[in-house]
Amino acid sequence: MVEVWLPYGSSEIPARIPEERLIEIIRPQKAPQSQNLHEEVKRLVESNSKLRDRATKADRICIALGASSSTQAQVESAKGLIEALVDAGASSTSFAILCTPDAPKPNPADFPNMKLDYHQPTLSPTSAVENFKGDFHPAINSAFKESDLKVILGELKLHHFFGYSGVCDIVFPGLGSGSSTQAQLSDRAGLEVTDIMKERMHIANAVETYAVGYALDSELAAARTSLGEVDQCVKELRTTVDDLCSQEVKKSADITVISAGGVPMDQSLLNATDTFPAGLAILKRDGVMIVAAECAMGHGGGDFYGWIAERKEPRHLEARLRHNFNYQGYKAAFLLRALEKHRIYLVSTVPDHFVESVFGLRAAETVNAALQTVQRSLGSDSTISVIPDASRVKPKLMQVQS
Repeated sequence: MVEVWLPYGSSEIPARIPEERLIEIIRPQKAPQSQNLHEEVKRLVESNSKLRDRATKADRICIALGASSSTQAQVESAKGLIEALVDAGASSTSFAILCTPDAPKPNPADFPNMKLDYHQPTLSPTSAVENFKGDFHPAINSAFKESDLKVILGELKLHHFFGYSGVCDIVFPGLGSGSSTQAQLSDRAGLEVTDIMKERMHIANAVETYAVGYALDSELAAARTSLGEVDQCVKELRTTVDDLCSQEVKKSADITVISAGGVPMDQSLLNATDTFPAGLAILKRDGVMIVAAECAMGHGGGDFYGWIAERKEPRHLEARLRHNFNYQGYKAAFLLRALEKHRIYLVSTVPDHFVESVFGLRAAETVNAALQTVQRSLGSDSTISVIPDASRVKPKLMQVQS
């Protein structure tokens, strides 16, 4: 047996795979050479005279921390940024650290004598973004918006529906108001799912923020770092992210075992669904996918539940989306379409009734119990591929099999 540990909530759970049936374990690539984030960020700041000049004139500098697969990477890069700006002449008392809801919570001891705050979408004061052109009205954290110098800092990550997430999401929805975040994702005529990231980038550009971003490899070491405007930062990092996450797979599997990646990706079934394309991409027709996702917050959004509970065929939901886009409805249609071709087992804390009677999945207590059930159904010679973190890989099947 090959034992693979899968992220599950804030811990891990085991999957035991018969060695003779295992095709491969699919992980992100390891970078040929890693960077020292602390020193690399300092170097980038020291070479950016415009940023250094603005820092010396700023009374209020707000550094917004976003999602990161590594707390250490976030802390190292933030410390390098602050040290470089202080060396340039910024006052050490001018800094404030603001965390988005999905950012790792930093240790206050890492940022002594600095204000450390957490954005709460429904409670934190927000202000409208004036220069955004669109059919909804984004609002972001007022303290961030009103700062003299704004810097966002986080990882650029793969996203199976949007293309990318992380540092490009910090301004919005990371620092957005709850109402405007919801408004972007529901009741939008003519919107495509690919438009969502474009809008978020436009919002970030409208508030004139600098971005410090990094791409992490399979060992969570920094493969590349970038500093500049948000567009520039994402453009410089996305090729590296693509190289790290893309994996060529030569053979499809009868069974794929995936983890959604632990917190925050598996906080709810709604979140975990974002990772399903990785496992489905390498699965044979009529194959079975087993998903490990704790779902401590249950199934997730009300619209996701509502669209699923209507029990309509995916084509009807997809037709509705073309006229009135709803992102939770989009994911509901995606899940129902996947279930037309595959059985999906879910290992989670969601009550079995919701998993099976509402969402149409199969509930399982453990990954190994699900594997045993599926192997009895498909046969002991069924082949298996494992993706320990489906949020960080994009498999591409080279040989399509029936």
